[in-house]
Amino acid sequence: MRVFLFVAGLGLIASAAEAQTSSYEAVERARYEACLQRVETDPENAYEDALAWKYDGGGWPALHCEARALVTLGEEEEGARRMEAMGMASDGGTDAMRVLVLAEAGEAFLLANAPEEARRAYTNALSFNENSAPLWMGRARAALVQEMWTAAEADATAAISHNAGLAEAWRTRAEARLELGRLDGAESDMNRARELDPADIETLVIRGRILEARRLGG
Repeated sequence: MRVFLFVAGLGLIASAAEAQTSSYEAVERARYEACLQRVETDPENAYEDALAWKYDGGGWPALHCEARALVTLGEEEEGARRMEAMGMASDGGTDAMRVLVLAEAGEAFLLANAPEEARRAYTNALSFNENSAPLWMGRARAALVQEMWTAAEADATAAISHNAGLAEAWRTRAEARLELGRLDGAESDMNRARELDPADIETLVIRGRILEARRLGG
């Protein structure tokens, strides 16, 4: 199982790690990239490599690779907790680095069916970048799992305010409004989501639920 990241991928993560210190050696950057890539194909050995690297002074990159490997190995909650701790540590690096690991922690907590912890991780990430639509969407997804419909609506609205082209945000708000009994708003949001992503199955399911709610007089 792999974490689905909305961050810009390996290059951005590596750049964030590079920014940690001007003395960061090219060979260490290459080791970090290789470790993250190995997580995808051989997570057990990637974990062992990261563990050894950590005790050899690997610092932030080694810790991140170790946590990523744990998530891929099915230890989502433990990996998430380690990434969350990294993001909130006093030596957690730049704001960009903190956002990356906290966002990834949020995704891993969702995989572990721990939405309360996921919402906390996204909230902490937003404290470093409140203008990120993906972070607001992370919080909204966690709220949906918790059936916190008003919170999900508010977070999806915030995501839309930062990226009106994000189909998931419109779909999420449609679902929240449906659950709140606001069928007109739900239908409007659902239609916008369909315009942005006509083939999305989840949006079509919400459309069916809205039609059923109207049929039943909701």
